[in-house]
Amino acid sequence: TLTMVVKRLQGLLAREALIYQCLVAEHAHDITPRLLAVDHQGDACSVLYLERVRPVRRWPWRNPAAAEEMVGRLARLHLATAAANAAASLPPWDYEAVLKSSSEKTLELLAQCRRDPDFSPLARHMSSVRLLTVALPAMRRELLSFSPFTSVAIHGDVHPGNVLVRRRAGGEESIFIDWGRARRGSPLEDLSGWLQSLAYWEPQARRRHDTLLACYLSALGMERRLSSDLRAAYWLAGASNALSGALEYHLSIVFDQKRATALRKAAAQSASDWLRIIRRAAAFWR
Repeated sequence: TLTMVVKRLQGLLAREALIYQCLVAEHAHDITPRLLAVDHQGDACSVLYLERVRPVRRWPWRNPAAAEEMVGRLARLHLATAAANAAASLPPWDYEAVLKSSSEKTLELLAQCRRDPDFSPLARHMSSVRLLTVALPAMRRELLSFSPFTSVAIHGDVHPGNVLVRRRAGGEESIFIDWGRARRGSPLEDLSGWLQSLAYWEPQARRRHDTLLACYLSALGMERRLSSDLRAAYWLAGASNALSGALEYHLSIVFDQKRATALRKAAAQSASDWLRIIRRAAAFWR
């Protein structure tokens, strides 16, 4: 029996339906739930009908083989979209404007930390956030021109909540869901987003960070050596992810008085982790 997921998309979110048609169905059909149908109900509303995927387990990432298979799939996605120049077919989205706005809101929230004794340590790193916010246009140009990881079509929102592991042909394989932020970008943005978010939840992934990064390089057919230039570009990509909404999201929870204290403290720890990435990127940028 075929079961499906029905996803109704309105407003700006309707862009995801076009992404499934022009990018996913053409270049990533083997790493996503099968697209069954799309119903466009006007300019600002679409409905996606997708194959329902049953994950093999709730949290598969304790298995090193699963994490390595995932970065290999990510590499193959980037190779496929680069070879087909798939970024040219993506529906328009001014991501750079979104990034600029989000980074400015992040700075405002970080400034508020000064007035709260529980969270004031986060504000110590405002200078690094301000530096990269001002430098965003130049930083993005350098990141998107860094060879061999130049601009391609990327998923744009790779984290454990958007990756499932299913059973197929006697084995297990990763698939990507929620393609609404797919865009032209650096492959390192996808890779950094995945490795950093996974490391937060999975201690083994944190310990094997460099090994997983090297596995990605190997899947691209590259030498596994992590050069200083590669590390610099990787941290710039991570900082870009942080400023695109990740840090802002956690800071918004920090200041949400309706949230439980434990949840707010956990959000502060997540914010601290993203600020660590920003500090590393700022050190390379100075």
